[in-house]
Amino acid sequence: MKLRYSLLGVLVVLLATTSCVSKKKFSALEEEKASLANSLANLEKKVEMLESDKNALASEKDELTKKVGMVESQLNSTSEKIAAVNKSVEDKQSQINMLRAEITSAFSDVEKAVSESGQRITELEDMLYLDLEDPINFASGSARLNSEDNKTLEEMAAMLKKSPNLSLIIEGHTDDRPINTAKYQDNWDLSVARSVSIVRKLIALGVNPKQLTAAGKGEYHPKVTGDPTSTGTRSANRRTEVILVPHIGKLYQMSKEKGS
Repeated sequence: MKLRYSLLGVLVVLLATTSCVSKKKFSALEEEKASLANSLANLEKKVEMLESDKNALASEKDELTKKVGMVESQLNSTSEKIAAVNKSVEDKQSQINMLRAEITSAFSDVEKAVSESGQRITELEDMLYLDLEDPINFASGSARLNSEDNKTLEEMAAMLKKSPNLSLIIEGHTDDRPINTAKYQDNWDLSVARSVSIVRKLIALGVNPKQLTAAGKGEYHPKVTGDPTSTGTRSANRRTEVILVPHIGKLYQMSKEKGS
């Protein structure tokens, strides 16, 4: 009987001990479950944050892609503009080279002809003049050439006949004394008459009339202005100037074509 009660006591103790251990494990499991739930919640928050960051990055990527596309478009446009500018520069340079070649051609005949004739060129008021070694001057009130002028005229004639593309303007001048005669109404008439005398003499020496132009400037372009009433001043102003005329008609036509 005593043994029975002893076994029952042991069984009660064992049952009590087993119940006590199960509650501790359960509590531990509950705590572990709560910790895992908390960790899971934290992970879900991190996932949400990562999703948000991913969406923001995707949006930023799209924006950058658009900007890159715009930049590429602008670069292409800029490249086209640069190419157009380069083409324009090349065209302008080509035009400049052509004009330079034409200018060189236009003046080469003049320089060659004058150089071979032993004469010189002088520039005055944007015009090219033949600097004659022995200028042709006239007596007061006269348009008659002197025998001393023959050498100069023969040299001019030889130069023109050798250079058919060269043209001259023969420009007559007078001194400041007025004139009004049956032959010359005024100094305009006299200055032109002096020019015509030279033109006719050159034609008589075999020059093509197409190479010559007669012009007069009266007393309005004196060469010497000091002491205008002196004999020396008036003699110097009763002169003839020879203007060289390069053939520049083609240059004018080219300038019109380039400007249109």
